[in-house]
Amino acid sequence: MKQVYGLIERLSEEFAVDGVCALLEVSRSCYYDFRAQKTYQAGQRKQEQAGAVAQVFWTHKRRYGQRRIVAELQAKGLKIGRHRVRTLMQSQELLAIQPKSFEQLFYQLNKQNLS
Repeated sequence: MKQVYGLIERLSEEFAVDGVCALLEVSRSCYYDFRAQKTYQAGQRKQEQAGAVAQVFWTHKRRYGQRRIVAELQAKGLKIGRHRVRTLMQSQELLAIQPKSFEQLFYQLNKQNLS
């Protein structure tokens, strides 16, 4: 990334920064943060949310999806939305298991009893 920012800096002498950033698909705010020597780090809040999502997910034995996790976390007073939970679940590779349908189970039980 440093090479890209260096290129933007060199080209900004001849061209507008916003045009160069758009061409290289880099946000201007990231470029200016780099110039100010600020680094991006995931915030403490995001890490706490990720931990809370994982805890609820494993507490309920992989049965809770994003909507139920959101409802439980909001009931505990944590401000978090469905899309944030989805993103955190994907980043941690948490995938809720889908239960089999009742009809399928009922059919299998009857088939075993008849045999």
